[in-house]
Amino acid sequence: MRLKSLAILLMLIPGLPALANDGFLGLPAGGLTLQQSADIRMLDEDLFLSLDEVRVNYQFRNDSDHPIKAWVGFPMPGLPVSVNFGGEDGYDIHDVKNLDLLKFETRIEGVVAPSRPYVRAFIYPRNTPWETRDRFRFTAAIDISAELTAARIPLNFDATAIKAAFARLPAAKQVDWKRRGLYSKDANFEQPEWWLSTIFVREQVFPPRRIVKVQHRYKPHPSGFIMMAEHLSYDPGLGKAACVDAPTHRAIKNVLRGRGGSGHIIDYILTTANTWKGPIGHFRLTVDKGAARNIVSLCGDNVRKTSPRTFVLEANNFKPTHDIKVLIVKPPGS
Repeated sequence: MRLKSLAILLMLIPGLPALANDGFLGLPAGGLTLQQSADIRMLDEDLFLSLDEVRVNYQFRNDSDHPIKAWVGFPMPGLPVSVNFGGEDGYDIHDVKNLDLLKFETRIEGVVAPSRPYVRAFIYPRNTPWETRDRFRFTAAIDISAELTAARIPLNFDATAIKAAFARLPAAKQVDWKRRGLYSKDANFEQPEWWLSTIFVREQVFPPRRIVKVQHRYKPHPSGFIMMAEHLSYDPGLGKAACVDAPTHRAIKNVLRGRGGSGHIIDYILTTANTWKGPIGHFRLTVDKGAARNIVSLCGDNVRKTSPRTFVLEANNFKPTHDIKVLIVKPPGS
């Protein structure tokens, strides 16, 4: 039986679109990017989002008469490497040396499937507003992967190794990196300023006229921040992105009551599902807000409450037109 191959050179380029949904990959002239699949359909997507876990189950079907071998990519939200250099980043992450903090796993038909992580490092120009820093696409950021690799700086979260590698750099380069905003260091403080973007890529065969079940799960590490009752009044962009309506805004003000609680944002790139053949046959999103007294807001039609903690959105023949941003607000003391 003929095997239709879509093998590609595995390269990452700056500005690579996020693939938080499984994306069908191809290699045009510019490098690795999304490529439309003419034969493979996403029949079903069951997505679960919470502060502690992201889990997504797919059913794919190859409509052609021949098996198709393809590269499929799934990215993680970018994280600042400084998460292991101090506790002021809104993240609560224990010290890790590699990428195990992501807890990423793929299963195909229930069997763990290997995937290879491709890691890039990005730096934002100084004074880039925090709210405009795209943790998936890294638009307006500068790719410094080659520069770090040439300097023998590891592309991971190992604080000890990164500090040691920076200390070995020539004094002139250390001064240059601090001047350019790549690295901060003084007598009492030290941390790198770049972010790591990781995409897990696997090669997969889709048999003809058959349904293939795929599952991904990972630990999301959503961004967090201190939130006061009037936060959305001076950050209306967040309210708009998470579709905070008037009743939800009032609920947030009531639960915070002039004291600082915390806000948490779960991002998920959904529109890359459009790289598969046709719309998603059936889509189901479940959001777990973590505790009954937490407040949650997200965009979507016909969102229904299914328990004190969970909300569900379902759609048939679904063609995503926007990505997902979930805002979860925790009261003081949570």
